[in-house]
Amino acid sequence: MIVSGIEGSSFLDYPGMLSCVLFTQGCSYDCFYCHNRALIEYKNGVIGYQEIESFLKKRVGFLQAVVISGGEPTLHGSLPLYFSLAKSLGYLTKLDTNGSRPKVLLELLEAGLLDYVALDVKAPWARYREIAGKGADPANVQRCVSLLQEYQVMHPSFHWEVRTTLAPTLGEADLLEIAGMLPEVNRWVLNFYRTPKDYKKEDGMRINQPALIEREVDCMQERLLLLQPNLKRVR
Repeated sequence: MIVSGIEGSSFLDYPGMLSCVLFTQGCSYDCFYCHNRALIEYKNGVIGYQEIESFLKKRVGFLQAVVISGGEPTLHGSLPLYFSLAKSLGYLTKLDTNGSRPKVLLELLEAGLLDYVALDVKAPWARYREIAGKGADPANVQRCVSLLQEYQVMHPSFHWEVRTTLAPTLGEADLLEIAGMLPEVNRWVLNFYRTPKDYKKEDGMRINQPALIEREVDCMQERLLLLQPNLKRVR
């Protein structure tokens, strides 16, 4: 697995837990508003398995969880090895994924390697490729939603959430459509948009369009909560 960076400690990435975050290189999506654009293309990793193993062993008793994010972690065949390492050391584990590889997600779930999953839902299904790029197949994300829902029924201690960034061009109607197209989820996190530092020249016009702001979401809150009672907003 190509790991390009580690965040040594975070209270933000695994709800209620002090975690570290491993960032993988490579992504199958090309979201025009991506804040991790440097991780999209495959490059040589800078952190090897042994270094990560040493890092995690030294922090047993301090950290509570290990999060693997990206990029898109499920592109890497050795991903189970890293989750197995974390579990063997007593950590809780969390996967951040764009939902592009439901087969890999299923394998990780069936192996008991995941305690938490954060699934990105970028847009209404009909607008998915427009927002997330040509490589984005909404059918795969829908399959991941079903897998997570089914798995939690059988494993009540397992948790998952959906995350949506309020990117430019997504309006109130889009947000309501997303809320309605999903089953009721444990946690639906809305992230307010921040203009990325790096973006493709051809996306400059979209990048600078207005996005939904907190006041506008406030006005929609009652309607959103009827569809998704576990709504959470992050500034």
